[in-house]
Amino acid sequence: MDEIRERVRGRLVGNAELLYRHALTFTLGPHTWVARCSVRDPQRIDPKALARMGQLTSAQGVAMSDLRLLTIHPADTEPFPGATTSFDDGTLEVLEWNQASDFTGQRLGTCALRRP
Repeated sequence: MDEIRERVRGRLVGNAELLYRHALTFTLGPHTWVARCSVRDPQRIDPKALARMGQLTSAQGVAMSDLRLLTIHPADTEPFPGATTSFDDGTLEVLEWNQASDFTGQRLGTCALRRP
């Protein structure tokens, strides 16, 4: 299992420029995280994931169209929930992180893209 994890991690890092196209600086109070990351629109994911995200939108009071999925480069630190950054003419706020993958060790973050 460790060998598989290392192989997958090598691919993630080896393809980092393609997988983590954005370099964003998240802040929360006095804390700052600089992260290479991927930000995706969730409307292109499977229906089960959309259903789970629908529950989150109700709990957080966020429109489904404003949700984004965040993946952080394996060498960078994930920002805490509540951290924000400027993104796509708005503010991207980290809402929560899922459980880490057994194979990649990565977690998928759910964010709200708030536009004025």
